[in-house]
Amino acid sequence: MQETIEYTVINNKVSPATVDLLIRERSKGKSLRQLGQMFDRSHERVRQVLAKHDLSQITLLPESWVAAELGYLVQWLAKLRKEGIINPIKQGFWLYSQEQVRQIPSLIAETRKCQQCGKPRPPGSRRFCKECRQYRKKEKNRAGQKAYRERWKEIYART
Repeated sequence: MQETIEYTVINNKVSPATVDLLIRERSKGKSLRQLGQMFDRSHERVRQVLAKHDLSQITLLPESWVAAELGYLVQWLAKLRKEGIINPIKQGFWLYSQEQVRQIPSLIAETRKCQQCGKPRPPGSRRFCKECRQYRKKEKNRAGQKAYRERWKEIYART
């Protein structure tokens, strides 16, 4: 259940603290509907308040622009979005706030760690860094060779 934040109105004017909070939450990527639920107001009223108090410093950027700016493929951003790593706003197409764009490289670095040792893994490797991958291959080969020898021992023992 979402908590409701107090919406302060004095003489039919919204308090500056409320406006600052609205602007801050909107720049983090929250939708008007989410803000309306937080403040127990309609999304249209939230839009009006934000429009009245000059929302020009908050820009939402389309996904294709973000991908070009960061040097990533749009498919890579879509994959991150589907995995829940990044949460853009959907208004017909995906929009990112500038704060979200700044956080994307660190989020990618956090998710691209080796599952065994925690070191950064190279592009193209799915779960492990180079050292851990080679260690796992050796262990897998050793285990496979041992099982292979055991099977042949059983076959020769039968004859």
